[in-house]
This record gives sequence, structure tokens and C-alpha cells, in this order.
Amino acid sequence: MERRVFIANGTVASVGLAAFPSLNLVRDTGPWDFSTEDQAQDSFLRLNHNANPLGIPPGARNAILDAMEDIPHYPEDAPRDALIAQIAELHDVNTDQVVLGQGSTEVIRAAVQANAAPGGRILQANPTYENAMRYAEPFPYQVVRVPLTSDSAHDVNEMRRLADGWHEPTVVYICNPNNPTGSITPSADLEDWFSSASDNIFFIVDEAYYPLVDDSRYWSADKWAKERSNIVVCRTFSKLYGIAGLRIGYGICDAETAERLTLYINRSSPNTLAVVAASAALEDEDWHENSVRIWAECKAVVTDCLEELGLHYFKSHTAFLFHEIRGDQDLYIRRMREEGILVGRKFPPILSHNRLSLSDTPEGLGRFVETLRLFRSRGWV
Repeated sequence: MERRVFIANGTVASVGLAAFPSLNLVRDTGPWDFSTEDQAQDSFLRLNHNANPLGIPPGARNAILDAMEDIPHYPEDAPRDALIAQIAELHDVNTDQVVLGQGSTEVIRAAVQANAAPGGRILQANPTYENAMRYAEPFPYQVVRVPLTSDSAHDVNEMRRLADGWHEPTVVYICNPNNPTGSITPSADLEDWFSSASDNIFFIVDEAYYPLVDDSRYWSADKWAKERSNIVVCRTFSKLYGIAGLRIGYGICDAETAERLTLYINRSSPNTLAVVAASAALEDEDWHENSVRIWAECKAVVTDCLEELGLHYFKSHTAFLFHEIRGDQDLYIRRMREEGILVGRKFPPILSHNRLSLSDTPEGLGRFVETLRLFRSRGWV
């Protein structure tokens, strides 16, 4: 496996990286869920990565067009500052508590790098989104994965027991709602840990699907990011806001932590088009409501079919469904592709399930369920 490490501004300027002078440093290309070949297949029904079925918000599209004349120039501070002010108001924080990045993945990567130290650990659920673990690869982190509980939540008690027994720097990655299961971990369980964790523990809380959750047991962890120096809450503009291709996200943390993480962020990140599009997208509340509504409709189309066929699925609070496939999953993925449908990938260790992204209209998902019924009639699922 290629080993990669990602740095800010092309220099080893910060404490975390300076501890590892022998590393061969290259730029981030990003771990994606779909191949370049798949991207070129516009005729495919693309249910293999999470995108907004409605596409780009009209206001964001117009903002992009209006900003095209600025492309020959380096990004200006004013649009960036305006976006940071919007985000700060949304989270009720100061502007110096907002860290912008090329997607929330850049903020996650920065947090992993900034906390790298000999003997350090990455603690995360199994399965969960792998970015933190991947970004830890070039460093002497020990990755420790803890199975989910029987109700698909992070096993907070076990994770806490392990972390409390370590004195070395420990990064705890919490994806909530979790990817790929779509399940939530009750916020009260996490808050008890956040409030009392020792300073050697740094939390990365990935809330990529926060806007889609409607459950009284769940609320944002941004309260703790405002109050403690050992937590960053990461959000993205890729899902609800429909601009995944522009790569923009952010982190919320205390001012000292923000300053530290910014050392690992490209100084010109994000780009001009991403900034103006994100700023416009934040203002379109009707778009937000319509997006949540259509995802619910897509989810109902698929879950009705899964229940009809007796295929298990995890209750999802996200824009995807992790559902059972009976039979060889590689063969299932290939057969779906032959039908013009790109479905999700494997997420070990739950190899009996496939993550299906609800990234098309209810009509498009209707095509998927009809194909699934066809596969059942042939004894394939």
C-alpha cells in the first residue's frame, strides 16, 4: 500500500511533523469511494457515493457563475471571511473558532497530523469511515478498532475504558451518525466522556450527516468544541449542500486548537468557487428542507423493497442505507454494474452488507429496486 502524508504549504513547519523528519511527504489526493472510470460513466445510475439528488442549489450555481471572472486571481480574503462569519453565527462561536478546509476530510487530516506523536494511538469504531485511520498511516500511530454495540452505536464504554488506560497521545475518531451503518450514538453517552477526558485524548467528531438526523437522543457536539481544547467537530458542504466536487468543509473548535490545526491546512484552501458556493448554499433554507424530504422519499422506496425481500438493513439517519446482500458481494457489485447501476463497496468486517447511497431521485431508486427484485427472482440475492 502506498504510504502518504499530507502537509500544509509544502513545509515541515509544525511540531507534529517535525517529530518525524524521515517521512517522505507528498500531497493529498484524497481517498474516494469511486474510481475515475466510474466518474466518466454518466449513463450509470450512481449509487456508490453520497451526493444530493437535487444537485447544486440555484444560489450556489449563480454564485459560481458570478465568481468566474475571479478565477485568474488568487483567492481574496473577503469572501472567505464572510463565509467564516456565517459559519460562526450558525454555531454561535467566534470567527477564530472556525477552520476551513478542502472538505471536512482536510480538517480530519489536519487533526490527525497535529496530534501525531511517538506511541500515539487512533481509537475508532469498527466499521466506520476510514479517513482518520488512513491519514494516520505514515505516522507511528497504533490503530485500535472497537466493534459497534448490538444496537449499532459506538461502544463508548469500551472505547473510554481503553483510552483511560493509556497515557500516550490518543486520537478518538467518532463518526456520528456512523458511516457505513447510518446509526447514531446517543449524544448524552458521548458528552459524559467529553466532559471528563484527560488532556492526552483528542476527539475528532465527524458530523457529516448531522442535518439529516431527527432523533431526540442526538445533538451536535459543537458545545464541547467551544469549551474544550481537545475536540474538533467536522462538517461538510458535500452532502446537504450539494457541492461535493468543490471540496469544502470546516471544523469547529476552540481558538487555540483552530490556530494549531490551521498550520496543517493549505493557506489558499478552499478555492474561490467553493467559498462563494458554500456561502450561498448556507442561505437557502428551502433547498435544505427539500433535500431532506427527497432523501426520506428515496429511503422509503428502498426500505419497502428490502422488507419485501426480507433483507436486513440498519436504521439510517443519513443519505445511505447499509443493507444485506445474500451471496457473493463482489459478484453482486459486478452484476449491478452490468445493469448500469453503480452500488457501494464493502465495509469490513460486515461483509454481508452493501452501502447504498441515496444519490438519485425516487424514480432512479425505483430502477434500483426493480433490478434488486430481478436479482432475487434469479436467486442472486
